[in-house]
Amino acid sequence: MRPLLAPLALLAVTLPACPGTDKTTAGESATDTSTTGPGASTTEPTSSTTDTGEPGALCPEHTAADACCCFEAHMNISSTVENVCGTTSLCPAVEFECSEIDETCTTADEDAVNCMLDALAAGTMIGSLSVHYDIDSNYGQRKLDLYLQGDRTAYVADKEELDVSGHFAPTGRYELREAAYFDTCRAAADIQAKADCLEDLVTGEASEVCIDAFEYET
Repeated sequence: MRPLLAPLALLAVTLPACPGTDKTTAGESATDTSTTGPGASTTEPTSSTTDTGEPGALCPEHTAADACCCFEAHMNISSTVENVCGTTSLCPAVEFECSEIDETCTTADEDAVNCMLDALAAGTMIGSLSVHYDIDSNYGQRKLDLYLQGDRTAYVADKEELDVSGHFAPTGRYELREAAYFDTCRAAADIQAKADCLEDLVTGEASEVCIDAFEYET
């Protein structure tokens, strides 16, 4: 588990995007309650019922998270990057309980981890994936929300908090790491190795920046 961010300063502004219903938010629980994942005998990624947004003034033809106008930043005490266009959840959200002191993470649902790694290795599905690291019982956290585009790219919202400081990396479209990387992660017997893998999902800078990096206080 990599070190979390240092204390950062507060910014307060809201960036517009296309309005919609059935929203999901990075750093908070998604409003989609129809998430499905692997069955009892397999961890192959499967699509759930689509969480569809209504066309908005800035994105009249976008009812899924496939353009920059689908993301809206709310920079305040409960800072979020919100998906306002809807999504399809490909796997259950991955939840890790981690210790910053001894740099270890555990999870109660390894099937969800494997489902996410399978989807990332394939890279051809369209829909959302989410991984959350709870650090020292809510002293800190990291949350990554990915919206796969079916071509080994994804829109990514990446949030980190430690104590009273928070930071969002640039939200935008990134290239996923190569399939072999995720295949190797999937084959690892150690859940810690898988947790480490899921902290490093993309390669290079964003090819399309939707929302610049920003910092805030919790």
